[in-house]
Amino acid sequence: MTAFLPSNLLALFAPRDAIPYLPPMDKLGHQKKPWPYVGVSNLLAMFEDPSETPPPTRAENRIEKTERK
Repeated sequence: MTAFLPSNLLALFAPRDAIPYLPPMDKLGHQKKPWPYVGVSNLLAMFEDPSETPPPTRAENRIEKTERK
């Protein structure tokens, strides 16, 4: 039945290229030694000190904006 289709529709039914071969991995996932869990203590120095943080700026809400106008 597909032999009667026009070439543009027949191209939709063309087979894809073959999947490239990859050699098997040395070890399977469950055979590998997992990475150890690491804490965040070595990254704490990168955070800023809360006492040096400027206070947050407060944006005016809709009611204050209409009162200003």
